[in-house]
Amino acid sequence: MLSPIELLGVIDDIKRVAESASPEDSIHGSEDEDQTENNFEPRDYDIDALHADDARDKVFVAILKALVARNNKPSSPKELSNCIMRNEFTILG
Repeated sequence: MLSPIELLGVIDDIKRVAESASPEDSIHGSEDEDQTENNFEPRDYDIDALHADDARDKVFVAILKALVARNNKPSSPKELSNCIMRNEFTILG
């Protein structure tokens, strides 16, 4: 189990990714993005509600970071994995 200080560190790291995410990137898309949905408006999320057991899982946290980096846009597993590897959120496989 993570200590409260470690949990806050993970949450702060995810917030840092959210602040650095450019909304223009998610609007225009990328070469690995499925072009099935064009009219997406991001939904709100509360990262402060992240449970310590969830924050301990590095792949789950990397998925959260990828979703935040993509402005919480619905994404395929391929899009998420490409985002995780491109931004080096964690090592997959």
